[in-house]
Amino acid sequence: MLVIDWERFVAGRTIMEDSRPLAITVGVFDGLHLGHLALIRRVLAEAGCIPTVVTFKENPARTLTPETFPGDIFGHERKMSLLADLGIELAVPIDFSGRFGMMEGRDFIDLLLGGPRTKLLVLGEDFRCGHRPGIGSDEIAVLAGRKGVETWVSPPVLDGGLPISSSRIRRALAEGRVEEAERLLGRRLETNVGGKT
Repeated sequence: MLVIDWERFVAGRTIMEDSRPLAITVGVFDGLHLGHLALIRRVLAEAGCIPTVVTFKENPARTLTPETFPGDIFGHERKMSLLADLGIELAVPIDFSGRFGMMEGRDFIDLLLGGPRTKLLVLGEDFRCGHRPGIGSDEIAVLAGRKGVETWVSPPVLDGGLPISSSRIRRALAEGRVEEAERLLGRRLETNVGGKT
C-alpha cells in the first residue's frame, strides 16, 4: 500500500505511476468496524480503479473537543496496517491540526476531487465534513456529480437494530461488554485498544 500525504495528493502528482482512476472512501475509520468495512468493500469492488482511503492521522475529535474525547479504539499505525491487509492500494492520511480544521466542507470536497482523477466517492450516510456546521453526504453527492464523480452512500450497517459506530464500540468497551465490541468490530480485540490494553 502506498501512503502519501494530503498535500502531495491534492497537488495531483503522479500516484503509483498508474493511470487507473480512483475509488475513494473518506473518514476517520477508528476501529475499522463492520460499518467501515462496507465502505472499504465498495471501493475494492470498483473494477479498474485504485482503491483509496483518505483518513486522518489523529481523530479530529481529539483537536475539536479534547475535553470529551474518549480516546481511539486503536492507533494510526494499526489502522494503516489493517487497510493494507484489506487490499487498499493508496492511503492518504490528513494532519487535522492547524488550519485544516477550519476548512469549509465545499473547499475540502473541491480539493479531494480536484486533484488526481476520481471515478467513485464512497461515504457513510452520516458523513459530514467542513468547519461547523459542515456539509453532509447529500450535498457532497451533488458537488461530486458536478465534477463527474459518482457517489455511493452506504446505508447504516445495523446490529440489534442499531447502527454500528465507533462510539458504540467505545461505550461497550467502557462498560466491559467485550463480546459486543468484538461483534461490532467483526474481529477479536487487539492490544492498545483505547490506549488502555
